[in-house]
Amino acid sequence: MAGFRTYLLWFALTILHTWLFYDQSLGLNALIFSVIMVVLVTWHHTLQRKKTWWFAAGVHLFVSVAVFWHGTFMSIILYHFSAFALAGFVLAVQSSLPIAFINGITASLGISFVTWIPAFVKNLKESGLAHPFLHHFSLKRAYLYIAPATVTLIFYFFYSIANPDFFLELNFPDLEINLGLIGYIILGGVMLCPLIFPWGFKNLAEWDLGKPDLLERIRIKKVSTSKLGLAHENHQGVVMFAMLNILIILFLCFNVLQIFIPALVQQQRNHSEQVHQGFETLIMSIIIAILLIMYYFRANQNFYTNKTRLVQLATIWILLNVFLAVFTCYKNILYVDNFGLTYKRIWVFIGIVLTIIGLYLTLLKITSLKTNWYLIRQNTWILCFMLTFYTLIDWDRFITWYNFNYAQELDLEYIEDLGNTKLPYLKELIKNNDLRMADYKYEFEVMIKKANIPVVSWKSQTLDNEWLQVELER
Repeated sequence: MAGFRTYLLWFALTILHTWLFYDQSLGLNALIFSVIMVVLVTWHHTLQRKKTWWFAAGVHLFVSVAVFWHGTFMSIILYHFSAFALAGFVLAVQSSLPIAFINGITASLGISFVTWIPAFVKNLKESGLAHPFLHHFSLKRAYLYIAPATVTLIFYFFYSIANPDFFLELNFPDLEINLGLIGYIILGGVMLCPLIFPWGFKNLAEWDLGKPDLLERIRIKKVSTSKLGLAHENHQGVVMFAMLNILIILFLCFNVLQIFIPALVQQQRNHSEQVHQGFETLIMSIIIAILLIMYYFRANQNFYTNKTRLVQLATIWILLNVFLAVFTCYKNILYVDNFGLTYKRIWVFIGIVLTIIGLYLTLLKITSLKTNWYLIRQNTWILCFMLTFYTLIDWDRFITWYNFNYAQELDLEYIEDLGNTKLPYLKELIKNNDLRMADYKYEFEVMIKKANIPVVSWKSQTLDNEWLQVELER
């Protein structure tokens, strides 16, 4: 049963949320609110010693720093998503990230608030604080007075029409009700409710907690039938991975020839198409590899005595996919060296890192007898950490700096479409009469003069916004 302190904490967070965010964009307010919220929720639910909670809270706090630093769309989206996940971890702190997010976003959309209302009314009745109110204003008593009051009011208007002097003119002060503010307070209270009053699909959380990381051998009575099934699947897996290994070796050889001995291979696609299609092939390969390994290394197949050949071929398949990832990374490096960085090329690098980590975890599953759910748990955390790191970097500024200093062919049209944080560096180049700026000098000068740097309150201020205002006024 929730006590007075719990309700007070919820009301306080709702008021703080309204004060910091109402009619504001995200900036410093996100960092302030997140720090206070994490401290209070950790203290209230005694989560100080829960490692998983600190992983989730740490991600949320780092993202709030990214919001205060850069305020990019990506950081704002991840800020809200990480907050939803926190609500799920409050319910079941040992949950895996996908389950915590499902519970958190479901509860934050209003279900937690709706289910909390009956409990709140019950608490009022049991506490006795609302007993006089509930006693005198029950539904039955209200029904007794509604009809007489309504009829009396109707006759009052009739008498006022018959004698206008009987009509009382009451001068009430002009009240401007801010419906937007009221709605925002209610919305904030609803979304913050699961952080204080945990709610979620408990059966789903219990199912998740019941999924171990290590495989356990399942003992069955019909041993002969089981051995026959395992032998058949094992043989099928050996043939499958042997054929896939041959195929990927041929594909790798073709790609190597295409890069290092282009005269031997007819090239009908440019470098860009090779990189992006190679990356798409890489992603498809890793998805297929993980799905196949999850299938052929499930349950008792991991304890089959004659699985050595299957393990060897699957390991070779994983290593070949790692080599394909490294080779795709090399092609992307060549492409970036010639034409500079873009967001797509950055995401190719990020995808390659995620792929190699995913392949390592898949290899660990085979060698250490990990479950399929272990792969999902670990890979979602890796993706979460990678996206958090991604939001901490101002890629617009970095792309502009890198391309001007290292790209052999400079695409100024692409740089022109980047965000405002590129402008101070461009201003410096124009001041130094950089020859590469000649064709776009006028466009960039106009862009710098007309740069739309919004004037915001301290709540919505970001470090980039403040830095831009200083740099462009110099």
